[in-house]
Amino acid sequence: MQALGAWRDALGILSVVLAVLAAVIYILQTLRGEVRPHPLSWFLFGVLSATGYWVQRDEGARQGSWTLLAMTIICFLFVAVSVARGERSFSRQEWAFLVAGGAVFTIYLFTREPNVAAALTTVIDALGYGPTFTRGWLFPRKDSVTSFALNGAKFVPSLMAMDPISFATSFYPATLLVLNAAVSIMLLMRRRAVG
Repeated sequence: MQALGAWRDALGILSVVLAVLAAVIYILQTLRGEVRPHPLSWFLFGVLSATGYWVQRDEGARQGSWTLLAMTIICFLFVAVSVARGERSFSRQEWAFLVAGGAVFTIYLFTREPNVAAALTTVIDALGYGPTFTRGWLFPRKDSVTSFALNGAKFVPSLMAMDPISFATSFYPATLLVLNAAVSIMLLMRRRAVG
């Protein structure tokens, strides 16, 4: 049993290392002017990551939850960086996603319904990726392929470290894995297409 715990610790640490590596790359690319982060999107992702982490923590996911805790902190750091170097215009749709994300966080704090919170968090995050896909399609060089790829990859060890594995603990990170991989692939394809 101790060996399994040590293995899960290693997987949890690996997921956090991948998250931090992706964050460092993204911040360096932002400081060099290679990408332009979107503060409202990162704030939304921070609120949703916090909700996902609290659900996982309350469900006893232990090492599998570490990456969402790291992402919560990282997303709010990105908000600070992107205020200085990021986009300045926000659509009503983006504001609506942020309000919805805040509502889900608040609802979870009062109801402690993990499956409902996991489902709503996932839906809002998936919809919140809409502006990310749109910006990536229109301006494929404004975002970081490497960062999105690493942000998807970090959920592989996170999910492997997850215990217990349930809808509440796994649905949100599994969806984020797919969404980040999809953004990475779309950015690569668009960069090739536009030259």
